[in-house]
Amino acid sequence: MLSAADREIRLGIWKIHILHYAEGRDVWGTWLLEELAEHGHVLSPGTLYPALARMERNGWLRRTDSAPYTRARQTFRITLAGKRLLTALRRELAELYEEVVLDEPPEPEKGAWP
Repeated sequence: MLSAADREIRLGIWKIHILHYAEGRDVWGTWLLEELAEHGHVLSPGTLYPALARMERNGWLRRTDSAPYTRARQTFRITLAGKRLLTALRRELAELYEEVVLDEPPEPEKGAWP
């Protein structure tokens, strides 16, 4: 069981994965749960489905079909706003990777303390 702090951080990582997958294909809950688990991200439907709903409300995902009933598979695809967000996140992730994983110090800002 993840701590609340750990879950909060990982939720952002999971959402980036979802945007990435939804950029290339239609995605749905069961497939996302399986795909994320293959990458070591095991989450419950109770975590995933509210995240998908929030991502849709934020305008990052859109439903690609209208399910005839509540429990029917609902597929999602990235929106233009989601693509813009993903592009920005990829730049920020590259910088974060360089600093955190490769241990490269950030370039100092002009006028910053040494």
